[in-house]
Amino acid sequence: MSTELLFLIATVAIVFYVWHKRRHSFWKRHGVKEIGPLPILGDTVGFLTGRLPFFDQIRKFHEAPGLENEPIIGVYLAYRPALVIRDLDLVKTVMIKKFSYFTNRKLQTDPHDDALGYNNLFFVRSPEWKELRNKISPVFTTGKIKQMYPLMVKIGKNLEANVGREPKDSIVTIKSLCARFTTDLIATIAFGLDANALQDPKSEFFRHNQAIFAPSVSRAIDFAIIFMLPALTTLAKVKVFSKSASQFIRSSINYVMAERERSGLRRNDLVDVLLALKREAAASPDKNNKAKNMDYLVAQAAVFQTAGYETSSSTMTLALYEVAKNEEIQNRLRQEIEEYFGDDDHISYERIQEMPYLSKVVNETLRLYPIVGYAERECAQPSQGERFTLAPHHDMELPDGTPVYVSAVAIQRDPKYWPEPEKFDPERFDASNRDKLNMDAYMPFGVGPRNCIGMRLGLLQSKLGLVHLLRNHRVLWCDKTVKTIEFAPFCGVLASKDEIYLRVERVSS
Repeated sequence: MSTELLFLIATVAIVFYVWHKRRHSFWKRHGVKEIGPLPILGDTVGFLTGRLPFFDQIRKFHEAPGLENEPIIGVYLAYRPALVIRDLDLVKTVMIKKFSYFTNRKLQTDPHDDALGYNNLFFVRSPEWKELRNKISPVFTTGKIKQMYPLMVKIGKNLEANVGREPKDSIVTIKSLCARFTTDLIATIAFGLDANALQDPKSEFFRHNQAIFAPSVSRAIDFAIIFMLPALTTLAKVKVFSKSASQFIRSSINYVMAERERSGLRRNDLVDVLLALKREAAASPDKNNKAKNMDYLVAQAAVFQTAGYETSSSTMTLALYEVAKNEEIQNRLRQEIEEYFGDDDHISYERIQEMPYLSKVVNETLRLYPIVGYAERECAQPSQGERFTLAPHHDMELPDGTPVYVSAVAIQRDPKYWPEPEKFDPERFDASNRDKLNMDAYMPFGVGPRNCIGMRLGLLQSKLGLVHLLRNHRVLWCDKTVKTIEFAPFCGVLASKDEIYLRVERVSS
């Protein structure tokens, strides 16, 4: 090897070492307490080695030994400095009061090879985000949800019939059952399509929904880049939606929109909103409007489909797991269902919203298992005017582009806010205990203007599914039921590492 080459290698190594040491001393130089990074991997060893899902890595940061009383913690996502916020007042400042500095999420996907991921409401950046949210939000008003509700009840009855066809005392993979229910629900209320996931074991809709969240090494690599190294998304051609899933969603939505335009039918659903965006773009051909691109419209349907499928089905699954473990809680819930509906074939919208114990069970499920698990924002400092600082905890100006994280899982299991936090106790949310709760420590749907747009619909889906499933059946643990929920490491949301099996027992005909 030539002397020149050795000198070049040595120079590069020295430059990398100096750059690396400086990057990993950022928080120490600014006087912010930090965990202490490892070379190259930073503080994300658990995530990068496949032991922890990303939200659980953020939880570990929040719970770092010796830093339990710190309002903020400096961490390193590989080489990149990031901030974990533990103080609830500062969380409110970032997510609500000073939202103008934090309108975007840091994570992103490839704009070229994953148009459906890049352009949807979850990923899209400001200022397009605000305009898009304002146009889509009417789909989720109480009035619109009431109009959708009869379609939802029909799917609820299909769920009840599906469970009723099972042999007596069947052992059921409960997540699959709940996910088929939410697949059918989203398909019908959002797109006017019959997914037939409850009837057809090979439902194409269900298969593609499953593939998006199915834990795998390749998906873990994609999510690692999306969450931690978004600058590499184009180089790595990272996708939220696979090529086959994208093709299926495109063909489905293109078909539905073409049929609506041909027939003139209006259903006051998401497709109608997308058609309105398309007409608005066509009416102003000279205006730079992303809705001229069909993929931009399909992207909104894609995120609605996948988010609605996963969040509600996981909430139902984990609620059933907990009530199967707690016989007294299940008996109270089933008694309330009997009191409200009895032999009534119709589960009315007004009555299901009035059920106090059902609400408590769902709220407690989401406290113990917030499905996304964390909130994330990117700091955007203005070129002129007042700049954001970490006051009153620190006087430093947070550098432009710095990602900040809030661990919903850690906060919602913090004994400082929730006595016996690992205990499943719906009575925490009883009206008589309201004064004892710090609801700033409850954030299962995110915080602030960029929280989950479909929160009300998601809650209603979960409640409706639980009522239809439990009105004539009870769920029980069996020999195959996992005794403790461990989180799947290669999944982008909170999910059990192990399949959840429950025995479903028919209690009335």
